[in-house]
Amino acid sequence: MIMKDLKKLLLDADVTLTELADALGKRYNKHYSVQNLSNKLNNETITHREMLVIADIIGYELKFIPKENK
Repeated sequence: MIMKDLKKLLLDADVTLTELADALGKRYNKHYSVQNLSNKLNNETITHREMLVIADIIGYELKFIPKENK
């Protein structure tokens, strides 16, 4: 689940969900509540664009990497 994976990344980056919501709000110039962000993550309704911004905020990149053929 995306929420579980993101929480691990946030912990590694020393960023709280509140700080992430604030940073998203600044990037999109609108209010992002922790509850709204949590709901999007738990319901898996977060957009790819939002995930790209989240990755950037916490110092990561999202990439599609081809699987190795076996």
